[in-house]
Amino acid sequence: MHIGQSVAIITDAGNPIGKAIALHFASLGAALALVDNNEVELKKTLRSCQKISDSSAAFYIKSYDETSIKTLFQQVNKRFGSINILLNTWTGTEIPNLLSPTSIVDFNDIMQKSAASFFIFGKVAAEFMQHQPHQSVIVNLALSNENHQPHTPTTSKTVVSGLTQNWANELANLNIRVGGIVPINLQNKPCNQHAIINIPMQDEIARNVEYIVRNDSFNGRMLESEIGV
Repeated sequence: MHIGQSVAIITDAGNPIGKAIALHFASLGAALALVDNNEVELKKTLRSCQKISDSSAAFYIKSYDETSIKTLFQQVNKRFGSINILLNTWTGTEIPNLLSPTSIVDFNDIMQKSAASFFIFGKVAAEFMQHQPHQSVIVNLALSNENHQPHTPTTSKTVVSGLTQNWANELANLNIRVGGIVPINLQNKPCNQHAIINIPMQDEIARNVEYIVRNDSFNGRMLESEIGV
């Protein structure tokens, strides 16, 4: 796929990874729809991208329900034309212990806040992409604030990997590829701290997204990036 002729929606564009990918794709000439529910950080990413390219716009979205996300895609399509790249970010936390007193409430909260929006973005993107004559790509990215042992599969990795493979199989006949990137935290962190992703790793993840988009044979597979802290 020629990135310079593409229209890309980047979710969570205000976080460091989303911003790094946005800047990288702006430098490659893609038209960018930057999406986040953090308006302050979203505007920072937009200003940085506009220093590189005029083909960038910010779309603040307060609620990640299906109606709001469909409206977002309609606005992007009207502004830039057919959408053929989605960077779909899952920011997950550990599934609660089964016997925890609040496990059911905590699990429902996780599914509502993380899984639901991630799934809706993928569904709506596929609906918009399926009638296009050219190939489209969904890139799923798993970010994690989890506290886990090194090299142990995380919730975000497991969920994103499974959905990526399932979507790739389902959408293959519609000329939509699906790939994913799973960062892995190599060090334990205290439970009240988040993993810090350094700038070289941000750049590596951005290049990995580019690789998936450019490689027309990449489908249903995951790339792994080791997060340094």
